[in-house]
Amino acid sequence: MKPIVAIIGRANVGKSRLFNRLIGYRKALVDDSAGVTRDRHYAPADWSGREFIAVDTGGIDIDPEADIERKITKQSLHAVSEADVVVCVFDGQIDPMPDDRELARRLKKIGKPVIFALNKIDKAQHEERAIEYRRMGVEPFVMVSAEHGRGVDDLLEEVVKHFPKDVMPAPKPAGPRVTVVGRPNVGKSTLINRLAGGERVIVHEKPGTTRDAIDVEIEFDGKQYVFIDTAGVRKHFSVGEHIERFSAMRSLRTIDRSDIVIQLIDATEGLTHQDLNLAGFVAEQGKGMILLVNKWDSMKVEWDEYEKNLRDCLKELRNMDISAISAKTGYHCLKIFEHIDVLDRALDKKVPTSELNRILERALSSHNLPAYKGKAVRVYYVTQTGTRPPTFTLFTNFPAAVPYAYRQYLIHSFQEALEVEGVPVKLIFRKKT
Repeated sequence: MKPIVAIIGRANVGKSRLFNRLIGYRKALVDDSAGVTRDRHYAPADWSGREFIAVDTGGIDIDPEADIERKITKQSLHAVSEADVVVCVFDGQIDPMPDDRELARRLKKIGKPVIFALNKIDKAQHEERAIEYRRMGVEPFVMVSAEHGRGVDDLLEEVVKHFPKDVMPAPKPAGPRVTVVGRPNVGKSTLINRLAGGERVIVHEKPGTTRDAIDVEIEFDGKQYVFIDTAGVRKHFSVGEHIERFSAMRSLRTIDRSDIVIQLIDATEGLTHQDLNLAGFVAEQGKGMILLVNKWDSMKVEWDEYEKNLRDCLKELRNMDISAISAKTGYHCLKIFEHIDVLDRALDKKVPTSELNRILERALSSHNLPAYKGKAVRVYYVTQTGTRPPTFTLFTNFPAAVPYAYRQYLIHSFQEALEVEGVPVKLIFRKKT
């Protein structure tokens, strides 16, 4: 499992900006006003080949007055309990606040690695601001500028020191390992029971029945599959749902140990904002993905129209494999195995270098790369360097200057070459020497 790194601190100290810096693109909303981040954001990141999941949190208020502030603080403190490493961020433009001192005191007692980061140290002249913070006795202590990237590499070096050095690879299952995810009560357990031909996992109308990930081995048409039933993942939690918070986090961890993810949505409710967030997280993890619209037996609309609207809502994820099913009646459920087999083969597909470079040439000629500091950005050639997911390395004169939107454009171009919906593509940009 990838380690989880939680970024915490008071409101408006720069946590979201630091989160965006760690993952390499702007995902969390950043604003100068306090309290913009309320719920946790998750995204994969890596440093020198060490992969982890970064978690952005809302501002912590040790003695909150408003109910919403209490809930935000509770969410953030739960992120601490779920994390393997904690990064506590302070505001380097002001002296320590009472909440900073109290938070530091509490973190010293949690029994897990904590790195303290003094943010907004944009220049060397600003380092004298650290004097009052050092008197708090917090170690290790790193000065950074999330805005400009200053000191972030030093921070990441401290973070990865606490990752396990030797991680034993999980034994490869006999067949594809498929994680089933979705919001509570969309029919995940019902689907797995349908595919298994019996009640292998508990099914109940009450949301949240499944509390942990459950592996179910299924044989179909002479082939072995491992399906993983997970707890429902949703965005908002009430104050008393301590267990469900941990169940949802375990579901996100479980995605990491599978090659293919099936996401269920409720046909009667359509695609929710949380469904879209979850789909984005799965795509970022580089997993093959199938979207199943469950409870289709309850619908009275035409599938073609429904699917078109659904793909429009998915935006850049619109090209994934989508099917309508009914786990309750069995409608189209056995076809799921065929979708899995096609996707599983595509994850191992290798594309000849000559074909890849023809695709690259067409993409570059159709949409020019923007200039970087007045200089032209060039991508010279591409080659495939891995599978599961198909991984392509592109050699360029300015690797960091290729914008996120253009990377997505290139990903879609290479996905078309694989000719399979839902197969992920990973791009690595390297400097040509």
